[in-house]
Amino acid sequence: MTFLFAPAAWLGLLALPIVAFYLLKTRQRRRPVSTLLFWEQLKPRLENSPFWRKLRRWLSLAAQLLIFALLLAALARPAFDWEQHPPRRTVAVIDPSASMQARHPSPSRWEEASANLRRSIAQLRVEDEMAIVSAEDPPRIIHGWSSSQRELREAAAALEVRSTATHPGAALELAAQLAALREGAEVAVFSDAVWPPDAKETLPPGALLYGVDAGPPQNAGLTLFAIRRSPVAPGDWQLDAEVTATDRFSGTLELRRDGEPMDLAPVGIEPGRLWQKSWRGSTEAGAVFTAVLKADPGDRLAIDNEATARLEALRPVRILLVGPADPFLEAVLDAVPLVQWSRVDAFPPALPHGTDLVITRGENLPAEPPSVATLLLHPDRSGFWGERRGTLKEAPVTDLRKMSRLLRHTGFAQVAIDEAGEWQAAPGSETIAASLEHPLIFGQWDRAPRWLVLGFDPAKSDLPLRTAFPVFMGNLLQSLRPDPATGAGAARLPGRVESELQPVARGVEGGESGAIARWPVFPGWWWALLIAAALLMLEWWSYHRRITD
Repeated sequence: MTFLFAPAAWLGLLALPIVAFYLLKTRQRRRPVSTLLFWEQLKPRLENSPFWRKLRRWLSLAAQLLIFALLLAALARPAFDWEQHPPRRTVAVIDPSASMQARHPSPSRWEEASANLRRSIAQLRVEDEMAIVSAEDPPRIIHGWSSSQRELREAAAALEVRSTATHPGAALELAAQLAALREGAEVAVFSDAVWPPDAKETLPPGALLYGVDAGPPQNAGLTLFAIRRSPVAPGDWQLDAEVTATDRFSGTLELRRDGEPMDLAPVGIEPGRLWQKSWRGSTEAGAVFTAVLKADPGDRLAIDNEATARLEALRPVRILLVGPADPFLEAVLDAVPLVQWSRVDAFPPALPHGTDLVITRGENLPAEPPSVATLLLHPDRSGFWGERRGTLKEAPVTDLRKMSRLLRHTGFAQVAIDEAGEWQAAPGSETIAASLEHPLIFGQWDRAPRWLVLGFDPAKSDLPLRTAFPVFMGNLLQSLRPDPATGAGAARLPGRVESELQPVARGVEGGESGAIARWPVFPGWWWALLIAAALLMLEWWSYHRRITD
């Protein structure tokens, strides 16, 4: 221990007046009394009083001198060894991923990490600072730099564990950026280190990891439970499930549809392998599928044993036909399921609410691209879609963009076209079918505004005699629905890494996992004043109890 203000020791001379006042005897006053009888009886008792009664005044003096010494020590600013360390700046990164809910150790890894964070906050000195980052996706700053323990405790208390996997890379990068704002700042990670294998490389140099050092506990869980509709048949769906385990596992997977039993599948997993199964069906209505994995009592992570996937109901595609009646086109639309259409003679100034597609032909053409998808059948003039330069006779289909989802299973290459328009497509449009480099089907269908041109009259071809046009229209209408790949109803589950509970790091350079500094929070002068106040109250109490005079 060192004293930051050593000259305060000269104030110790003030102890001499305190001692002098205790040694000073007051002069006895003379008073006339009626008799000395009682005083004569009392005098021997005063002169022969026991030693401890004489000592009472000296105990009081010693207490006063000790209180004075503590006050003097507080003025001298005593500094312990830990006070001479530079101010500590820490960015605390806490991992709220699903694996933190594992009951290993008990009650859970999240509870242990939260307790370690609270202890770290409690050990902050007056000059120390801390910031808290939650390793969510994306990461979130729970509290910026602060030295207030109360504010940091309140911020830490608001943290919640998540039900899905998180990747710490972005959070650690954010923590490194916060640490760069303070000189000598360090990063402390409160996690079980159950991360993707490449996440260990994202730990900043010198970072401290406060995690679970024990090996992974026994666990089995669902790592995939998702349903999606077919990209070809709108009503068809496929439900996929995947189960992983840390060791050999056997159990059952109970599957329910809208609360009713659907299947009870036996699950057997060998070490290092996965269990997978798919179910298929067809419905235009929505449904809710629930899976429950019956795991052993030793299973330490319950959140990955249940999952729910929702299949959304199909909504009919609403089509507006503009122009004269076309029995062939109307028959095609009637043959496609989940289609509702209506017809008007001229292009309306405002489209009906809820319209998904406008099909217009001939001279009923919009001046600008409408706000909804538009199919222009054999337009007779130039417009925003391109410039018409003439007419093509006997136009064979020579070029097809086979990867286009609109031409899937159509067989347009076999269509014989007697007459088609000679078009110069608008800049930025995409040609899907062409005849000797002359666009036949072109437009921009994959970005807004969505429009497509069929540059020939189906009546002047053999298209009505082939299945190409109904299939083409089915593909076009299916493309208006949500993409099955992006609109899949998937349960929010931990990933395979989180279910296997295998940590990628057990401590890093710069500190040992789980080692938290045990520093006193308040400086030495604060403790000196506290002890002095306690002694003063004790001396006051003893004086009134006649223990000291």
